[in-house]
Amino acid sequence: MSQGQGPRIGVVLVGHGELPKDIPREILGEYFELMARRRTAIEDARFKRLEEEISSWSRTPENDPYFYGLMEIGNELKRIGKFANVWIAFNEFCKPTLLEALKEACKSDVDVIVVSTVMLTRGGHHSEDEIPSTIEEARLSCEKPIIYVWPIDPRDTALFLLGQIEKAIDGRRIV
Repeated sequence: MSQGQGPRIGVVLVGHGELPKDIPREILGEYFELMARRRTAIEDARFKRLEEEISSWSRTPENDPYFYGLMEIGNELKRIGKFANVWIAFNEFCKPTLLEALKEACKSDVDVIVVSTVMLTRGGHHSEDEIPSTIEEARLSCEKPIIYVWPIDPRDTALFLLGQIEKAIDGRRIV
């Protein structure tokens, strides 16, 4: 896609997010215990502090390869797509959140914002519920068009997977 003419396109690439491998088990235990039950106001405040601590945890390629893997996909997407910018966002456990990335994109010099996710299968809560509702929230204060690439055509996903399967087979030289 050429950015020489026409609108400047920005992409927000959304991934699930993972827990860092080196976060203490005590923090995770308390976090998931509070997540699983109804919380008092005090417990809810503690849960939010834990959520903030987890999402703000320092990420490295060793403690969160998913984070860096998504960054790599975003960089490649920007390079081959020639988009004005590509922002990365996460549904949980990491920063920036989708809403944070959308706010940044809305303040940028792009003309159109396209949201795409690496979660390609229909029926997922994040892709079908959370991402659209977050986009709607962002639209309330964003004057730019926001396009959500959803649903993903199952044939396109199958063709992508077929290409990966063929590369794996060719690499093994199976006859």
